[in-house]
Amino acid sequence: MSYLGKYKQMPAAFEKLLVLEKELESHGYSLDRELSLVLRSDFFAYNVTPFDVITFADTGSDGIHFGFLTDFGMVTDLDNAFIVCVSPMDFGCHIKIVARNLQEFLNLLYTMKSAVTISNFVQLSSEDEEQYKKLKLDLEKEEKDNPKFFERADFVVEKLQSALECQLIDNIYEYIENTVADDRKKQTVLTTRDGIGVVPLSPDSGEHGNFHPEKGNSKDVSVFFDQATTESKLAFIRDAQFTNQIQDDIELQELVISEMKKLGFHDEAHRAAECLE
Repeated sequence: MSYLGKYKQMPAAFEKLLVLEKELESHGYSLDRELSLVLRSDFFAYNVTPFDVITFADTGSDGIHFGFLTDFGMVTDLDNAFIVCVSPMDFGCHIKIVARNLQEFLNLLYTMKSAVTISNFVQLSSEDEEQYKKLKLDLEKEEKDNPKFFERADFVVEKLQSALECQLIDNIYEYIENTVADDRKKQTVLTTRDGIGVVPLSPDSGEHGNFHPEKGNSKDVSVFFDQATTESKLAFIRDAQFTNQIQDDIELQELVISEMKKLGFHDEAHRAAECLE
């Protein structure tokens, strides 16, 4: 099974990135070395990577990676998928939606000049704009202190802008914490601990709710799966994965993978089996 599952192919913008990387390499530059963006064209995930996220890049350090949020296959194509950052070492605040789509993620990259800097957003409070301002000031100081490195980064981001028609984002805090967060909130019917939430899968599918059993209570989960709406089940799966409940309980892993298969989420069940083994 392809790691892309039902989507078959990556967005056109991703293919352009691959072409751009080859061009940059021919001049002694790269998205990797200058912007810390390592493109991925194969399966790449950690056990904290949401099962409905398809990874397309990482930073080359600390397991930090970016992926398309497919909403368990509800997204029609990857061009329209929200972009999730997963930073496994920042447990407890290790997942954040950072862009509404790939093009806007590239706008972020063009603006920040570093995929690592974008990954730092997972640690910033949604209620504290000053943290974003400090991050920007720190970045400006780093650029001033390392002019030769940023000359190379500037070369790459200009090539990125030319190839992908990127635009600067004037207010990063406003974009991440208001524009992106608000648009995502409008889509969801249930909130989850990872901040992603669950979108409605069908109209009038019943009353949804969150379920947080104690660890090691697989029997209670089985009873819950027998009576809950699909959206409620998916919210539980998100929460249980985010808190490492699934990772720490083999019986629960098997139960969750089996339930996803019953619901028809075969791509997600396959990814779960891969990243939990």
